[in-house]
Amino acid sequence: MLLVANFVVPSARAQSASRAGAAQGGERATAAARSVDVPALLREAAALLQAGKPEEAEPVVRRALAAAPRDANAHNLLGVILDQRGGRVAEAERAYREALRLHPQATSARANLGVLLARNGRSLEAVEMFEAVLKDVPEHRQATLNLGLALYQLKRFDEAAARLEAAAKLSPAAAEPLYYLGLIAQERGRASEAADYWQSALALRPNFPEVNFALAEELRKRRHYEGAAEFYERALTQDPSKLVYYVRLGGVYMLLVRYDRALEIFRRAAERFPEAAEAHYFVGIAARGSASYDVAEASLRRSLALRPDNPDALSQLGFILTERSNFAEAEELLRRAASLAAGHFYAQYDLGRLLLKQQRYDEAIKILQQAATIRADDASVHYSMFMAFSRLKRKAEADAELDTFKRLEEERKRRRSEGLEDHTDAVDNPPAPDSAPPPG
Repeated sequence: MLLVANFVVPSARAQSASRAGAAQGGERATAAARSVDVPALLREAAALLQAGKPEEAEPVVRRALAAAPRDANAHNLLGVILDQRGGRVAEAERAYREALRLHPQATSARANLGVLLARNGRSLEAVEMFEAVLKDVPEHRQATLNLGLALYQLKRFDEAAARLEAAAKLSPAAAEPLYYLGLIAQERGRASEAADYWQSALALRPNFPEVNFALAEELRKRRHYEGAAEFYERALTQDPSKLVYYVRLGGVYMLLVRYDRALEIFRRAAERFPEAAEAHYFVGIAARGSASYDVAEASLRRSLALRPDNPDALSQLGFILTERSNFAEAEELLRRAASLAAGHFYAQYDLGRLLLKQQRYDEAIKILQQAATIRADDASVHYSMFMAFSRLKRKAEADAELDTFKRLEEERKRRRSEGLEDHTDAVDNPPAPDSAPPPG
């Protein structure tokens, strides 16, 4: 979520008013407060925070608090700093609540507390905070936007859309409301409306990776893979810190059967995220697609070292080792993959192919029949069963499997000619470069 905390850089006059409000009941400012320029310290801390240096800002604002412990602005600013430093949510919340205790009408502290609550899954409480801000300041731009986002988190889409539309009117140059309105339209099944919102958001802010990614996802769903690649490229260029951007971009290149380009993208991901098992896994499947089996094997082994019980990686490595005639280890890996995921088609299918290569025909048929129950319309599994029955001289069963294979192949060719074939599975399981041609 794009919930952005805000803070006020107090003027000397505002700081004085804040101290006066906190000093009700006849309490006087301390000698320390009189000897320290608290507003100047807060302005310095705010400048450091804006420069992306929250670790340097914290000691400055704490000096201000040591001099003026009842200064609501200082507590609010400390809350923002702690919130941005990460892992200090409880401390930040205490700081915001102390600011509100000292100054119950502090709009900024209340809005910031709402942001913190929303970011940490406490959306109902966040809604209460933002609504309280808007009760005092009905056209508060940030609170209007953040209330819309918190309602979106709660899947209260009608209310969220109303607030986001209001935010778009209050801030016509802001792209965020349009992005989330697009997400709501997508949730409602209105893909064209969602795309219109996202295009409008990009017109306001071309460098908006989440919007480019959302458009790419929609294009991918529609099988417009070239267009999807363009928008995934933009998202990745604008924000290379997200692994999913590499995965989706490389994946769409695999759907375009551009394995070399996919391999390049996935290698970049593995370099940036060396401890991510998924990154090495995708290097492995792209290398498999381009028949670079040395690279594929090394990458899949690296992935399994990081995540040993991934049935997809086990199955992929089992396939590679089968192609390299390392049958013993391949069988062990494929059986393990099948035991971890009973419905894993490729674990069963590739195990059946391995047994077929070893002339273990009865075992192969049993495994291939299990694969066929998982994916009955896969032509290749029926062809493998045809081969096994043929070797066992079981002509009637072989002929039946051959007829099924031919029928499914014709259906696949028809779907492809009509643009209806779904190639998505090729991302995880590219075809073997040396797969046997169908029988004449």
